[in-house]
Amino acid sequence: MKNSTFQKHNSVLLVFFSLVFLFGNSQTPNEDVLFEAYKNYSKLPRETAYGHLNKSTLIKGESLGFSIYLFDKYTKKSSIQTKNVYCTIQNRSGKVLKKQMILAENGVASGIIEIDSLFTSGNYVFKAYTNWMRNFEEQNFYVQHIKVINPDEDSFIEADDDELFDLDAQFLPEGGHLLLNAKNTVGVVIKDDYGFGVPLLKGKVLDSNRNEITNFETNIHGISKFEFTPLARTVYTVTLSDEEQTEITLDIGDSRGVNMTLQDLNDKVALVFRTNANTLPEIANKTFKLTVGDGSQLNASDITFKDNTEIKAFVSHQDFTTGINIITLFDENNTPVLERLYFKHDGINSLVTGVPSVEKLNDSLMISIPSASINSKLFNNLSISVLPSGTKSYNHHHNIFSYTFLQPYVKGRIENARYYYTNVDRKKKAELDNLLMTQGWSSYDWTTIFNNPPTNQYEFEDGISINANLNNTKGDTFLIYPLQNSPTVTATVKNGENSFSARGFLPLENESLKIGMLDKQNRVHKPNLYVQFSPMVIPNLEHNYASLNYKNNSTFRYDASLPLLDESWNKIETLDTVLLSANKEKERIEKIKRLNHGTLTVFNDLQRQTAKDFPTFLSSKGYVITRNLYDPRAITIKNSKRTTLTEGDSRTPIIYLNDQIVYDTSILLDIDMRTLDYVIINQSGLGEGNRGSDGAIKINQLYACNQRQFCF
Repeated sequence: MKNSTFQKHNSVLLVFFSLVFLFGNSQTPNEDVLFEAYKNYSKLPRETAYGHLNKSTLIKGESLGFSIYLFDKYTKKSSIQTKNVYCTIQNRSGKVLKKQMILAENGVASGIIEIDSLFTSGNYVFKAYTNWMRNFEEQNFYVQHIKVINPDEDSFIEADDDELFDLDAQFLPEGGHLLLNAKNTVGVVIKDDYGFGVPLLKGKVLDSNRNEITNFETNIHGISKFEFTPLARTVYTVTLSDEEQTEITLDIGDSRGVNMTLQDLNDKVALVFRTNANTLPEIANKTFKLTVGDGSQLNASDITFKDNTEIKAFVSHQDFTTGINIITLFDENNTPVLERLYFKHDGINSLVTGVPSVEKLNDSLMISIPSASINSKLFNNLSISVLPSGTKSYNHHHNIFSYTFLQPYVKGRIENARYYYTNVDRKKKAELDNLLMTQGWSSYDWTTIFNNPPTNQYEFEDGISINANLNNTKGDTFLIYPLQNSPTVTATVKNGENSFSARGFLPLENESLKIGMLDKQNRVHKPNLYVQFSPMVIPNLEHNYASLNYKNNSTFRYDASLPLLDESWNKIETLDTVLLSANKEKERIEKIKRLNHGTLTVFNDLQRQTAKDFPTFLSSKGYVITRNLYDPRAITIKNSKRTTLTEGDSRTPIIYLNDQIVYDTSILLDIDMRTLDYVIINQSGLGEGNRGSDGAIKINQLYACNQRQFCF
């Protein structure tokens, strides 16, 4: 920020600011300390996680399905550095009952956890995090409460009682300080026994003589605010309109100090700093520093009260960062005095979709969601939870916007945070600002920033790493066989060493990592190795977190005498029809085998969804795939099995795509794995004549499409 205009007006100093990025441009020793500390604290990149869960309430025996989205905290783009995502479910005492490591591609990972006999009725916590997130105190990981009902234990669960017992009323001065003999803005948060806001509750602020000074009414989340000027030697109380007519005595304000108020004026923001007559002589010529940060960069400007008890600083709306802005006032010793969070909505881009259409296709429904704003050249991902209309089992507090743009920057638990980011209008922007006023200090703790910046103790993980020690093995070249998502790797032991390392393996569940030793004739032998894997266990995440439980608004009843399925299920297709379809598929597969030589792989829906790409699939079948470093689309394919007809070291198989010979192998890079019907691997080349002396690969798709485009 640079001061551009000053105007004195009735003991109020009007200051017009323009934000300027000031890293490295400070001019005083105190500024050097502040900026250097912030620079060191923010230099490591951050990634955040959001989880889309299929339900928030589950019955024992159901499955918790989820998709985890990883983002760069500052750019809000997909974080692609991490491959390993950890997901856990723990009970109320913190014991982990279920844990998984799942693979992230393009910043998205998906998994399923069975709600089995380990779960009793109660509340549980689902977490999703990466190893890199363990380096930071901020809540960059994802955490969410889920509720499990075990009908065998609880056939009847009452809804939570809406009757109010003990109210939790908090009165929070804006910026953190209530100053006597000065105008103050005070945030109001009133919660019930369950931690949920009490809506539409009225309150009156009374002085020592029971005179009403001001009043307020909470919104649907139990939040409000009021302004007043507290006087010395006066006791202020708040009376509430609940049945008990609760009365609360406000804290006594500070006789000396500074307070603040933020006013959003559409095209600019007014930051009002006030002091009182007792304090002004002590601070009149002292320089305060006003900073605005977003966790990545910090902007600052000097503020001096001089002979004014109020300073109003105007900052252009364009100068704030999209998303959260952390506004902090420091004294001359770099001690943070006040802090306030402000959110800028402008610049958040969301995907606009049209009205979905539903079409019945045999026994399935095809749902089409139109959107003209999708860029098909970029990676896109859509996760959907399909539940009955009117369901009570989907009651999440957050959506992807609130958890990405808001939650990582606050310390408190936010009720129904998605409300503030759904159909945003002026009213919701004002309500979000009231919420932020009551959040207090941000998750960026200044004590930690100055004294304990994070280090990269925990690295980004890109799969499984191995370290193999040789036990009486004389060879120095080792072949690590391909996996479905990992190519063949050759490792060489250096002279004088007895071990080798490799990383980046992406094994799926039940896949085995196989290692062979190559002799000088390139024959493969079984080696004697001691292999260690990293990670060996799923790391624990011990960080503190803020997550609000769910309020049970519905009564659950279970009658074991009633059928689990309603009578409409009696009208489903008969078993004979299902068997007939299965028999036809079996006959088709047998016919393909009779007419072809080699090994047949028929793709099912799961294989089509999990297969990475076609070259990787070929690697898993024993072919050696080589890519040109200078031309990523140039690939060579070699048959790892020598045939009696092979001359030289060509070993390049003939490839058919939908019965047409493929001359340009780059086409294989464009095959959409979702279109595959079956692949025949004929490594011997039997039946192909001379041109098939190095083997043959036959690829057949469910339907043909332009190989340079996506197929749907």
